[in-house]
Amino acid sequence: MNLYVDEDLNYNPEQMKLAGEFILFCADSLPIEGDFEVHLVNSRKPHGISTTALYEVGNNCCKVYCRKRALADVLRSVAHEMTHMMQDQIGILKGPIRDAGGFHEDQANSKAGELIKLFAKSDPMRKAIYESVRRF
Repeated sequence: MNLYVDEDLNYNPEQMKLAGEFILFCADSLPIEGDFEVHLVNSRKPHGISTTALYEVGNNCCKVYCRKRALADVLRSVAHEMTHMMQDQIGILKGPIRDAGGFHEDQANSKAGELIKLFAKSDPMRKAIYESVRRF
């Protein structure tokens, strides 16, 4: 796994640790095979993001727009796009994918919510994903 985080997001060490742990948690849970990239970015346009995130089909690469978003929301987007990565790896991500509704989006939305909750429940310290300020 390669995690790239734009410096101007100003994530503190705790947020960086939680993000890395969450991404590995998703990779194990889905499961994701082989190398992959996750980019947490501060601007949409240079990364081709039109909404909050995207998955580059065939490249095992997720890009998530993070500016002024709560960490839990950013991580939910990560899980959503990593679900598309899993769909791609098992060969069910074919043709145009709808922006809303349909099998691929519904599965990614459902799985993302599930992964956020399971991660937060897996260790008391991981509930910090829901906090906007540093607790310790």
